[in-house]
Formats: sequence, structure tokens, C-alpha cells
Amino acid sequence: MRVHITNLYGIGGTTGKAQQMVADIAKRDLHFNELGIYKYPMHSDTADMLRTRLDGIVASVGHGDVVIFQLPTWNCIEFDEALVAHFNGYRELKKIFFLHDVPPLMDHRALKELDRYIALYNRADLMILPSQNMADFLYSKGLTVKKTVIQRMWDAPVDIDLGEKPPFRRRVNFAADVIRVPRPFVQNWDSDEVELAITAPSGEYAWARGKNIRCLGWFNHENLLADALRKSGGFGLLWHDDPVWSEYMKRNACCKLGTYLGAGLPVIVHGSVPEAETVRRKNLGLAVDSLEEAVNQVARVTKEQYAEMAKNADSFGSLVRNSYFSRKLLTDAIFRLLYD
Repeated sequence: MRVHITNLYGIGGTTGKAQQMVADIAKRDLHFNELGIYKYPMHSDTADMLRTRLDGIVASVGHGDVVIFQLPTWNCIEFDEALVAHFNGYRELKKIFFLHDVPPLMDHRALKELDRYIALYNRADLMILPSQNMADFLYSKGLTVKKTVIQRMWDAPVDIDLGEKPPFRRRVNFAADVIRVPRPFVQNWDSDEVELAITAPSGEYAWARGKNIRCLGWFNHENLLADALRKSGGFGLLWHDDPVWSEYMKRNACCKLGTYLGAGLPVIVHGSVPEAETVRRKNLGLAVDSLEEAVNQVARVTKEQYAEMAKNADSFGSLVRNSYFSRKLLTDAIFRLLYD
């Protein structure tokens, strides 16, 4: 029996990096075999072209193997359905679906397609889901897969200088592309006591003029981003003011949480996100109900309180820096599939 894992190419940003990170860890540490998938306009294929493409993807798969399918491929659900159907020719093949995102929940214009996605998910033998909140939601909408494993946290396998500790600053760091995708709470930042540090190139931004906002620069490599965040100090903010995304974050596992903890920064999260209780229980930062509450708490935190949170975040960060969540998750999935 061989274990295979899909890996997505031809797509940038967090979406592509997350799949590639998991596949790299699976190959390096667990000796899984990669099934490469390229993001492309599927509807340009004829039926024969698509069949040939799928044959190439699954060429190394054999009868009785296990395939971990990282979903979605962002090639449209028709592609995902076709690839899953292609596995039907293999006797006793077991399918694990590793759910990164649920597209209909990310854009309510596509919400009518949720039933189709759940029908696809129901073809799995086991599902890896981002949170118990997501599991409960999908089961309430018709999911029938009996075996699940909960992810909880994304890894951030960065290599940074751990000798330099995050400095105590009344600063909130927000790691996102706020230039290409503007965030109202960033543009409306009005605190004089707490500085907002954004991952954007230095420049003259009209909305930032005269405000307590600092530009850290833009980083295309995760090591450089983690190093910049660690040197910046203060807190890492996980937030969204779009109501659809705010609702989605209540069920999803967010890569940026791992990014901040990997950098050793205490975090600020909304109290409704899946790992808010972990943040509270392990004193990894602040779980709040509003940005106003977050700013008030950062303005009042003492140097000693910050040092304790930063110490805890750095200790917890060793788990995500060394890929323990992904290794445990993938191993648990195989045991749950074949042993339990």
C-alpha cells in the first residue's frame, strides 16, 4: 500500500502555499507520493483531453492505495468531481479529502452550490476538516462521511533567529495585502496609543496620512515575513471586517494564525474563531469581541504581561515551526482510516 497526496501548482498566494506546504511535509517526513495538479481553465479541455490529463495525474496510483486529495483544486468543482470519479477504477482504493476551503461559504453568490460540494465530500472515506465548527456545520447540511479528523491549526515551517525576542511595543501587526484588497478597519485606524503595522511597501497612502500606521514592507518569502513580524514586536492580528469572511472565519482554520505564532508573536483573535479558547487557555494573546476592545487591551497591557504571552507564543510556535500539526494530522488520518 502506498499513500499519495495531491499538490496544487500554478496558483500563488496563501491558497497555493498551503497545499504545497502540506505536500512537502508529507513527502519529506512521511514519505508520501505526490500527485501533481496544475491550475488551468478546465473548460478548454475536450472529454478526451481531460481523461488524458487525469490519467497522467493518477499514473502512480495502484489498487489498495490511499489518496489524500487536498480540496479544492480551484479548477472548478467539475474537475474535482472528475478526478474523484477517475479513482473508481482502482480496487479497494481509500480516499481522504483534506478540506482547505469551502468555496460556497466564501462567496454567498455561490451558496446555492453547497449541496453539490457536500455530495462530492460524501464520496470520501475520511475527511480532514479545519475545525469542529466546520464539521458540525457540514453535518447539519447533509455530510454523511463517518470518519473525520480535525485540523485545528496550520503550520508555519519558518527558519528564523530565535535568539532575538519580540520587543514589547503597543503595536498591532496585520499581515495581509491591504493595498490590493483594502480593509476598512485599516484605512479607518484612529488610535493614537496603539500603532498599526501593515505588510505593505513604504509609500504615500492617502488613507494612512497623519495616522498611527507603519509599513513593514512586502515579503514574498515566509522566512522574511516571520523575521519582520518578530522584529516588529507587539501582537499579530487575525481579523476581517467583511461579514461573509467574518462568518467563514468562525469555521475555518486560518494560515495567518500559524504565521504569527511561528514568528513568536502573541495574537489577537475574535472570540468566535475556532481556536479562541486555545488562545485564552494557553495565554497566547487576546481573544476579543471587537477591535475597540483589542486596542484598549493592548493600550493597557504591561511589559510583564506581554513578556509572558510572548514566551507562551514562542513555545507554542515551536510546534508550527517544526510542522508537528501537519505530521500529526496526516498520521492520525491514516490511523483513523485504517485502524479505528
